[in-house]
Amino acid sequence: MRKYLLSLILLIGSFNTFSSQEVLLGSGEWPPYAGKKLKGFGFLNDVVSTAFYQEGITATFDFKPWARVEIETVRGEFLASPGWSDQEGRKDKFIFSEKPIIVDRTVFIQLIDNKFDWKVLSDLKKFTIGSNRADYYVEALTNLGVKVQELNKYPQGIKMLFAKRFDALIVNESVGKKLIRDLSPQEQAKIKIHALPYDENLSFLVFSKNYPNVESFVEKYNSGFDKIQNSGLYQIMLHDLHQGKYD
Repeated sequence: MRKYLLSLILLIGSFNTFSSQEVLLGSGEWPPYAGKKLKGFGFLNDVVSTAFYQEGITATFDFKPWARVEIETVRGEFLASPGWSDQEGRKDKFIFSEKPIIVDRTVFIQLIDNKFDWKVLSDLKKFTIGSNRADYYVEALTNLGVKVQELNKYPQGIKMLFAKRFDALIVNESVGKKLIRDLSPQEQAKIKIHALPYDENLSFLVFSKNYPNVESFVEKYNSGFDKIQNSGLYQIMLHDLHQGKYD
């Protein structure tokens, strides 16, 4: 039934388009949100391409390291890139989508037998936190006086957590749940997500200010995103994300 509804919504969307236009977007690897080998290239990319499709635009993706994606999007080599937070300084570089692609929580993964606990931000100063070096948490936590162990990849963080190299791993909740699903049942039984989230994380589609006619594409994407939200298709995709179908 879900597959039928999804196909019907896409078909209805295709009746509303009169021509097909292709655009190139930049993406890095961030399972289950983005990945070359994932369903729909990951949840974020799937949502974005589906929104563009409603407006007669075909989105294709070029996968590179996130740092390169940022540089090349700024230059206008990519129209846009999904999955960026509204971080200080980024609005000087990019045009942000009207709505976030997803609102998710930032959480801490910890060993069950570890005494890691916190209620206010100052409590975190007692601990060492693992964080992907590309995430904004590194600077934010360091500015708070928290000791941060920087990582290159999230799976490396899980290994270091089991080795007790730090007290907790800070990560986007959907990403964290994917990391946990990838573990053996025995390993899963040893870790948990702390009940108190660090913050709420909004992931947007950012557009290059240097891409020709970018304002028109921003308008069309925002319109397409509204359509998939109002039709219920977005909610189906979000459910699939939470069920691990983008792993």
